[in-house]
This record gives sequence, structure tokens and C-alpha cells, in this order.
Amino acid sequence: MDLTQPLPALTQRQRIAFWCIAIVCAATRFLAMSRSLWDWDEALFCLGMRSFDITVHHPHPPGFPVYIALGRIVRTIIPNDFRALQAVNLIAGMLVFPAIFFLARELRFRFVTAAVAAALCAFFPNVWFYGGGAFSDIPSLVLVVFAVAFLFRGCRDANAYLIGAALLALAAGIRPQNFVIGLAPGAVATWYRARVAWRDVVFAALVGAITLGVAFGGAIAATGGYKPYFDAAKEHGEYITRVDSFRSPARPALWRLFDRFFVKQYQSLALSFLTSIFVAISVAGALGSRDRAIGWLVLTFGPFALLAWLMLDRYSINRFSIGYCPLFAILAADGIARVTRRWPRAEAWVGAVLIASFFGWTLPALAAVRSTVAPSVLAVEAVRDHLDIRSQQLFVARDMDPFFQYILPNQMYVHVLDKRAMPIAVDGRQPWILGEADERDHDGFVFHRERDRLWNIARRHYFDVGLMPARTSPQFLSGWSAPEQQGSLQLRSMSSHAAIGLPGSSGESLLWIQFRVPGSILVSHGMVTISLNGRVLDRFAAQPDDNDHEYHVAPAPNGATNLLELSVDGPLDARGIGLSLTCLSFGPE
Repeated sequence: MDLTQPLPALTQRQRIAFWCIAIVCAATRFLAMSRSLWDWDEALFCLGMRSFDITVHHPHPPGFPVYIALGRIVRTIIPNDFRALQAVNLIAGMLVFPAIFFLARELRFRFVTAAVAAALCAFFPNVWFYGGGAFSDIPSLVLVVFAVAFLFRGCRDANAYLIGAALLALAAGIRPQNFVIGLAPGAVATWYRARVAWRDVVFAALVGAITLGVAFGGAIAATGGYKPYFDAAKEHGEYITRVDSFRSPARPALWRLFDRFFVKQYQSLALSFLTSIFVAISVAGALGSRDRAIGWLVLTFGPFALLAWLMLDRYSINRFSIGYCPLFAILAADGIARVTRRWPRAEAWVGAVLIASFFGWTLPALAAVRSTVAPSVLAVEAVRDHLDIRSQQLFVARDMDPFFQYILPNQMYVHVLDKRAMPIAVDGRQPWILGEADERDHDGFVFHRERDRLWNIARRHYFDVGLMPARTSPQFLSGWSAPEQQGSLQLRSMSSHAAIGLPGSSGESLLWIQFRVPGSILVSHGMVTISLNGRVLDRFAAQPDDNDHEYHVAPAPNGATNLLELSVDGPLDARGIGLSLTCLSFGPE
């Protein structure tokens, strides 16, 4: 394979076939158009459209500045944050087929193989579904795929090299991880261009640097400066490392997650098995024949796939696998080509059957998001329509914060952790909790979305959300000061030891505590001890940030009251405070 040689021109029949398939793929993107926002990240992106500030996760770090900028450009035509971002995704979704086809052609795959790979990728359930909302994944994918395709073409064309560098910078302006994908194509293109004219390399580097400088410079300025921006980005990176990555003690071993990241990412067990067979055939054949096209493909997307396996949230694999799905789409198409090599006409038919199977499996799942308002939105609207603030007090669970802030930005509320929240203080009004529910919840105003196949495609959250009456309150037995209110946060402070009575619970239960400690405890490396019903659950050194701890516990038998005790070892602050409780949740899992 010689990347410096021009591609053979498409025949008229091939051009017609390309445009017919491209138009069909583009038209089907409308079938995934969500009627409303649904997921946490969509709400954060909409908040970022309104007021960009990554220190409060509007949106979350690093801010996706190019995605937000594209959304704001479209918003000049479509005066709605969600619809503007959705329009960006719609356009990107329409370009998935041309982008993958272009890349496969540049890697010298035959026309039929390139067309099968591109259509297959377009109809992967996650690619199709996430292209209809307000997520950054599909615009990011399309930009980086076009970028690497142009960079490969840049081995023989200076203009393509420059375009590829600019597109890679834009893709990194959505997600910096896209640099990992562009590294191998950029390196080989740069090596070829440097042999011809160094000025091409310098000019491309300058264009890329300016693009990134404008994107992230704007994000830094909108956030309030260099320090708050990078402090927020560092904190978010540490969170990912601590909670999501292979370093997290709660994360299963890497070998246990291998199949979920690289075999089952297609969401359908049967189609995952079938597609993986073709992928394995391609890899085996490429190793035997030393196929350079497959080698460049793996060098392009393989590092990001490994990074995702090592670092990213195992509960969001459906989304994160979008970043490396072109690798598996092209490998599967190549596997089909190798299997049908003796029967050339069979390649298109086998590919069409596999694509049609993905189409038929995914299409029914899209009906709910296309035709109904999401439970997360309906629950917030229930607050507006049914809550009387004169007689009812509102508590908003953390998982609903961004939706509430976006839809009802001026409504007062108290922050809690989840639907099991034990309000720290009730002011005499009836307490209601806005939070994620489950299929068993029916009290109040609870909204459900059918799971079915959608449960395997979307992130498994916000299928059940409600505005529910708070059932119980904790009993602050001893050692506690009067409650305080700080913005949307309630807190109670204690000295060295305090006790709380928690209501009875049945079966394994979740205890979730969030608190702060004063500087005097931190300086002395004071220890915090948490006990339930006389048994020590945890003992640890106090941390400077909000301490957030979850425990799966066996409650007291026969529905008896549970005794929660908190102790702090170390010098109290000037007010005699050793710990300030900010949130408490307890109840059945």
C-alpha cells in the first residue's frame, strides 16, 4: 500500500451507489431525533450554551469549546439550546457514512468494503441513537474521522494535509483525546510532507495551534481565567482516575471488562457475536498477510480503544465506544470481504444483511425517544405544575441538579444526594424529593420510559424519575448544632462525637454520607470514624474536599431504628466544630 499514489476514480455506477446509500443513511438520522433532552450530559451542555463555566460543570471539563461554539452558531437560527445542539448532531450524523467511506477508501479498501463499513458504522445502535440528542460524541467522531482521512491523503497532497491538521485541531477542541487518534496518521503524513516541503509542516502546525488556541483560550476566558479553568480540569481528571479508571478499587479487573469494551459494545448479544466473528477473521487474515491497511487502521484507533478500556466509566461503554467504532466497522467489513472472496457478489449481500439486522434491531428502540418527552424533563415540569412552595418544601437529588438548574433556574430548592435522602432540616412544610426513581416507585408524580432494547443502548439512567414525597426524616439525637442554610445546601455541625437515629429498613441498604471538615482537623491529620449499630463501617483520614462516602450495609433486624455514630479525632476549630454534615441518605437498594 503506497499512500503517495492517487486513488483510482470511482465509476459512474459506484458514484450513484455512494450517493444513494449516503442519502438513505442521512434520511434515517431523523428517526433518532429526541423529542427532549434526557441525559445528564445533555443538560450540562445546555447549561454551557446558556452560561459557559467549567468550574460549575457548565459543561463539564474540559468544556468541549468547539461543540458549544457550533451550537451557539446554530442557535442564531434555532433559538433553543437543546434544538441547536441537536441540529449540530443531526448534521454530523448525516456525515457519518461519507466520513467512514472516505477513510476506508484512503486506506485502499475496495469500494464495496468501504461502503459496507461506512453503512455498518452509521447503523451501529449507539451511533444512530446518540446522533439524535445533544451529545458531543457524533460531531467529535465525524471531525476526527475526516481529519485522519485527510491526513492520510496528505501524504500526497499538501492541501489535504493542511485540512487534516485543521480538522484534527477542531476535533481536539471537542475532545482532546482525539489527538491520540490523529497521532499515527499525522506522523506519517508529516514524514512525507517534510520530505517535500518543510513549510507545509510549519504552516499546518501553525493552523492547528491557532485553532486550539482560539478554542481553549475562549473556554479559559469564559471560565474566568487560567487558574480556575485548569484547577477544574485537574480536579475532574483526578476524579476520573480515582473513580472510573483501572486504579479504582471498585472497578472490576481489566480482563473482566474486555468483552464489554471490545465484543459487546454493539448492544445486541447476537449481533455482537456475529460482528465479532467477522472482526476476528479480519485480524487473523491481516496478521497472516501483513496487511498494512489494517495496520494503519489499528494504529489510528487502537490507542484510543485501549485508553477507553483503561480509564473510562464502565457504565457508559455504549457512548465511549463510539470513539473507536470505525475500527470495528471497517474490520467487520474487511472480515466479510475475506469470507466472500471466492464469491465477489456475495460481499455486498452479506454486508447488507448485517446492516439490515442492525437497522431492524435498533429502529423500535428509537420510537420512545422520538415520540415522548423524557422522564427527567417531565419530573422537573411536575415541580412547576404541582408543587406549592407555600406548603411544600423541595429537595433536589444530585442526579437531577442540571435538569432543574436548566429548566427552572429561578426556583429555590435544597440539595440532597438521591431519593433516599434524609433531609437535615424540614421547615414545617411537607418535604418532596425530585430524583431518579425505579420501577417500584409510584408515590407522587413518577414518570417511566419503557426499557426494552433502549435499556441496552442508552446509559441506564433516567428511565424512571419522579417528584416524590419524602417518607422519613433522621433523628439528630446528640452532639449536633442547629441546622444552617448555605445557598441550596443545608448542614448541621458536630464536635467530636454525634449520633443520628435512622429509620428501619429491609434488606441490604445504602448509606450515603457527605460532610466537610475544618482546617484544624486537616492540619492535624485527624481521623473520622463512621459506625452503624455499634459496628465500625470505616475509619479514614479527613480530606480537604467534600467527603463523599457510600456503604452497602445490613440494617437493624425487624425494622428497628438504626443508630449512626460519627466521631472525629483531632483539635476542633475556633467554633468547636469537628465535622459538618451536608447530606445524608439511607434506605433499601
